[in-house]
Amino acid sequence: MLLALLLSLAGQADPEVDPLVHAREGRMQCIAPDSTRRTCRTLVRYTLQGERGFDAVVTGLVSTEPVAILEYRTSGTIEDGAICSVVRPIDLRDGKLSKDGAPLSPAIEAQVRARLMSAVQPLAGHRRCYRQQFDGTEYQSHVTIDGLLRTEMTQRSLWVRPDDGYAVAP
Repeated sequence: MLLALLLSLAGQADPEVDPLVHAREGRMQCIAPDSTRRTCRTLVRYTLQGERGFDAVVTGLVSTEPVAILEYRTSGTIEDGAICSVVRPIDLRDGKLSKDGAPLSPAIEAQVRARLMSAVQPLAGHRRCYRQQFDGTEYQSHVTIDGLLRTEMTQRSLWVRPDDGYAVAP
């Protein structure tokens, strides 16, 4: 359930060349969307830094029992048409855990954070990249870790406007 994990031609750029073309239009990436319920497993809000860099605020469901949503900040670059960043456990460790907008109790937070840190540790320090492929309805985000394709990490996503009403939910 981990997150999952992010050109000057603005709206004219090709998503194959500029995978953040939709972010340049003010859209958010909705990972594992449910269009009927207008929910996502994860929502990513990108702030672009020049042509190739970005900062991102990632809000994602990290536990269903108990329900817990994590919001954290990260950064990365566009490399060869992919959205890339180094997996940094500190980003997740410093993120804010909540349920329905309220902080978790200290005991529940400690439990969820321990599971989260244990799950992310094998990826710590590795380069994770998402290469998007549009299938006519949604994007398939193919994930590589240190350049090796990880098919089990493939994710569906949509690019949604902030006023489309999408939110993170189980």
